[in-house]
Amino acid sequence: MTEPLPNSTLRFWPFFTIALAVRLLVVVLGVLMIPIQPSQPIWVMGIGIAGYPADMRSSSDDDGPKQLRERIEASSAAVIEPWYRWDATWFAYIAQDGYAKNRGGPQGAAFPPAMPAVLAVADAIGLNPFWAGLLAANLAGAAGAALLAQIAMRLTADREVATRAFTLLLAFPSAFFFSAPYHESFGLLFTGLALMAWLDSRPVRAGVFAALGSFARIAGIAIGVATLANWLTTDRSRRGFWFAMIVAVGSFAGVVAYWGYVGWVFGNPLSGLSAHGNWGRRNFSLMNPWYAIESIYDPELRRPGMAPSFAFEGLCALGFAVLGIRAWMRRGIFWGMLTLVPVGMMLMSGTFLSGHRVVLAAAPAFIELADMLRNRLYYRLTVGFFVLAQLVLMNRYVHWQWAG
Repeated sequence: MTEPLPNSTLRFWPFFTIALAVRLLVVVLGVLMIPIQPSQPIWVMGIGIAGYPADMRSSSDDDGPKQLRERIEASSAAVIEPWYRWDATWFAYIAQDGYAKNRGGPQGAAFPPAMPAVLAVADAIGLNPFWAGLLAANLAGAAGAALLAQIAMRLTADREVATRAFTLLLAFPSAFFFSAPYHESFGLLFTGLALMAWLDSRPVRAGVFAALGSFARIAGIAIGVATLANWLTTDRSRRGFWFAMIVAVGSFAGVVAYWGYVGWVFGNPLSGLSAHGNWGRRNFSLMNPWYAIESIYDPELRRPGMAPSFAFEGLCALGFAVLGIRAWMRRGIFWGMLTLVPVGMMLMSGTFLSGHRVVLAAAPAFIELADMLRNRLYYRLTVGFFVLAQLVLMNRYVHWQWAG
């Protein structure tokens, strides 16, 4: 395992300030994309990049997104209404009505409780929940990005690698989800805090943050799996055992708390997993990795938002798998598993649905990518492609087109 290097730290606040400025700029761009679209869709190589109406949903009285939009527009948060799309609407429903009474019934169990809790608490203390959700996500996303830069610096003792990792994360095509009221930002923040505690040999602190990370996103269990794998293959000492146990128990505790609550509400602790079947994810099967590969190209599969394929999602998963293997070989099994576990979870779900968003849970992979992109031309081309792809996906997101 690669040990943290001495005297290899970066100051948190400058990176946090830059990341927060980027996050808020993304919010503004998302809002500005609404009125400037032409009336007809524009397709480039079969990919819709512009021209969508601001609301693709029906206008019937019982239409949930329409009612939520009206609720947002009647509040001080009207300007940020374009950011409440897809999963964000589910978080709003759960925050308002709880898991038991939310509009989608048991389907709501598929959505972790971290963001709904933020929205509900804000509403309970008299704050606008929609502003609270958006600002909390942007603050957490900015802090998580700054922590990633610090982690990269401690691993490599190379300021340029750390800065590139930070930039690549901010530019990544699905990184706009760190500006949306989604749980990706919380996952990034708590994973970063857990890894910093792990590097500082603070197992209890790492376990607490790992629990919060998996409470926000199931893929947060990657830290628990990584610590156990590290103990089994690298550090078999008594101290190493207890270190691994504490962090692993914390990592799995967040998921247990989430599943325990939805089990109490719906009578089945695995209702969250079964609810994912509504979006094409499969029950456990050894054939699921093949089904996931098949989901890339099979035109008969049901996909949300009329998505033509999961080719981009599959490419992201493959790329991150390669980065995870590289991390394993260069820095040890712990760092490799942090990336390979989220990719493996996608494969075992039987679909690459939201693959380019799921890989955000494997943020340490950006350190490997930054280490590989030492050629300035390749690095700049990669960042440029990432930014353009992010703008395309963000445009789709705010116009109710599937973007992950």
